[in-house]
Amino acid sequence: MAAGAALAGAVSTVGLGAREVRDAETGNGFTSASSAMPGDFGGPDGHKSRGPGLQGIHALCEVTGGGEKVYGIAVEYDVNIDPASLAPDTYRTGVFPAAKGFFPGMPQSHDKNATTADAKPRAVTAIYVNAEPALRPDRKSVAGMYVIAEFQHDTDLSLPTTDSDKVALTQDKNVRTASGDVYAASETIWSNAGQRGNSVVIRGVDAWEQNHWWWDDTRSAWLEYSIYLPKSFLKEGGEHKSYPLVLAITHSGTSYDGTCAQTLTEQCIASIWSLPEEQDRHECVIITPRYERTTMNDYWEHTYDVENTYRLVESLLKNTWNYGNPNLDDRRDKVLKIDPKRVYCTGWSMGAMTSLWLMAKHPQTFAAGLIIAGQQRPSDVVTLANQKVLIITGADDDKATPWNEKCMPVWERAGAKVTRPAERLDPALIFPVDGQQELTDQVNGYLDKGGNITFLTFAGVDHIGSARKFFYIKAARDWLFQQVKS
Repeated sequence: MAAGAALAGAVSTVGLGAREVRDAETGNGFTSASSAMPGDFGGPDGHKSRGPGLQGIHALCEVTGGGEKVYGIAVEYDVNIDPASLAPDTYRTGVFPAAKGFFPGMPQSHDKNATTADAKPRAVTAIYVNAEPALRPDRKSVAGMYVIAEFQHDTDLSLPTTDSDKVALTQDKNVRTASGDVYAASETIWSNAGQRGNSVVIRGVDAWEQNHWWWDDTRSAWLEYSIYLPKSFLKEGGEHKSYPLVLAITHSGTSYDGTCAQTLTEQCIASIWSLPEEQDRHECVIITPRYERTTMNDYWEHTYDVENTYRLVESLLKNTWNYGNPNLDDRRDKVLKIDPKRVYCTGWSMGAMTSLWLMAKHPQTFAAGLIIAGQQRPSDVVTLANQKVLIITGADDDKATPWNEKCMPVWERAGAKVTRPAERLDPALIFPVDGQQELTDQVNGYLDKGGNITFLTFAGVDHIGSARKFFYIKAARDWLFQQVKS
């Protein structure tokens, strides 16, 4: 089925009419959105409107443990809109399902936007006006030209996504501007697809700088990575402040044909640390490498990318990094400073294995590590006995859990104080994330026993489930930032 015909069929399913909308060939949303130019998005011809009224629409997404999900649509107008003219049925909205065969977290499987399926209706649960194309936590209107049609959020953030980042919309009811003009209802079908990709806004992710390069001319070595710069660094005088650094390493599924965007959008391993509410609690610099291959396999063999990752961290610790986007005044020529006592390592699966290796081989660098479902050969990580590590696995993970069990006596013989409870924690206590008090008390109870290595396991969770669930454990994230190297 042709792309335009697919969208037309989707529109009929949503109840938006039968008018055909041209849908451009697109890649995954964050890359497309980041490279898109004004005027690429909008109405039936694939271009943004130039006249008064509705200008275009944008998918509002969030990266969760289950992958990127569409949580709303921003409807852009040319002037400010009167929120009193809006109601949940002002628009009819739909989200295209991900392409058949797409597996969240493994971008090399299928392009989620290469779908021929019809869009599915998505109910609007809140509607308000905003000054920017973004969700508001309070769901209250402020002066602006963006109407936000917000959808229901998953309470369990580990549920696998079924969304692409293509959306469709019609304005079924009149909308009034702040000055009193009326923009009449219309049967026009609007899409966020354009000639250069889908218009997508991803909360907590769009602020990252992608496609940076660390290089070493003496070895002809290089490494691609993305970096998140804290908001206070981008303010005047931010270059005089030192920041904690989180090295977040993703998994082998984002290697090979993966992109920098996919290391940020296919899983929350890196992006969870940049969510606004997380930065409000623990402001930090975050880096995540983008590898072209598996860096470490199940035979304990590793590529030169592992050491290059450490060299990247080492270069940041020299406090000479001044590669912020030269086209943006708030970061051009600013030199980033890292607090050498607050350098942290985290990752899942291959990323956790790499984190363990880096901490073991460079014990002088990291203040602590949060290791989710990673394993190492015990003899290779003896030096972790003198470091601060929190390891979390699932009971149904037949690699990470038994291998860490084998490491426990090795670390204890080397002088570590290990906390390893027999109790298997309940993963049902993780969600909703604002109801974790019982889990927090349990986790902190074990962490307070004074072990420098704590190893916790959750009942009934397999390897994939650990990535989708465990980064949401607030007590674990808080513990990481509480560690300061002496």
